[in-house]
Amino acid sequence: IVRTESRGRSPFFSKDEVGPALGKPIIPINKDINPPKSFYIKILTLPTILSYYLIMVKGKRGWPKRRILNQSVVRKFLDSLGFETERIIQPWRHLCAFGKYQGKNAIFKLSSTLVVSPKTKNEYAWNQAVNFVPASKRRSFSVPKNFTCGNFGKLFYFIAERFPGQPLVGPHSTDMRNVIGRIGQIAQAAYEIENLPIRADCIFAKSSQNKNRKVSVGQKLLTISKEWATQIPMNLDDFFQILEKSQKNLRTSVGHGDFTACQLYDINGKIGVIDGEHASVKQPLYYDIAHFYNRLRNNHKAQVLARQFLQTFKSILPAADRRMFWEELKPVLIQRYIGNLWEQIGNSQNLNELKPLGEEILQDKIV
Repeated sequence: IVRTESRGRSPFFSKDEVGPALGKPIIPINKDINPPKSFYIKILTLPTILSYYLIMVKGKRGWPKRRILNQSVVRKFLDSLGFETERIIQPWRHLCAFGKYQGKNAIFKLSSTLVVSPKTKNEYAWNQAVNFVPASKRRSFSVPKNFTCGNFGKLFYFIAERFPGQPLVGPHSTDMRNVIGRIGQIAQAAYEIENLPIRADCIFAKSSQNKNRKVSVGQKLLTISKEWATQIPMNLDDFFQILEKSQKNLRTSVGHGDFTACQLYDINGKIGVIDGEHASVKQPLYYDIAHFYNRLRNNHKAQVLARQFLQTFKSILPAADRRMFWEELKPVLIQRYIGNLWEQIGNSQNLNELKPLGEEILQDKIV
């Protein structure tokens, strides 16, 4: 394991958590540098101003601001790390480079702002924590192996294994050919993730995102949903009655946080899962299940397949959990439904297309 330490600051990982835990020596390298002022490109174009406006209008739960990074400066930094760069992109809040590191296919992921850095650290810690878990406890899925991490200026980055090929489906594609035959395996992978025996002493379990919270997960679901609802032109009182009744009874589990078909790969017969920046050890139980169902049904227009996923997942559960499945899934699915409505603010057609899902939830017709 190669670890980059921050000059003048404590390293992100202690010696007990990196290297010896995997039976490998730590090779400290000092590649943290302060980027020149040209590293940040400030372009106040109309789209940029509009994006800032949307962030302010959508409130404090809006998407984190991004900063456009100077790719030529990053490329020089990658050269200094020994990363053989093939291409660099910045689709949103991360700058990503694809290439080879120490002879292996790799991805370099760099936060574009300090706001994003904790999420990037969380993804690195998630990859590490999952790979600590014995293979017998995660037979159906895998996550990328980490190679190294560090800071470029004050921005966190990591380099990890790059899964070959393409995800099972594109972000808004309706081509489900690569998903249909794997629904059972995807459901099993989701179940294994929820039941992962994460080591209590690993950095992922001890991170600020996973510390004991004063606010319960039920209260958090309710609070976030109410924030979104203030901007949604619909009466959602019936949904909030359900959230309020269930907020004290929600169980928690390990979760990926963004478990969707476009984050999944076919890796040597297993489901490869990427982008664990929202992962947590105290996620609402069935959050990943609700999120996967919601995206499959609404983003990929695969309602029948989405229902099949829920039925398959339910069949995997122990008998006691099967009996309670819908009652425990329902409030989490409501939160994801309200989140979907919030994403479609300003698009009346899409809002209307989402209404049947809400009606089915209230009528208990989902599964």
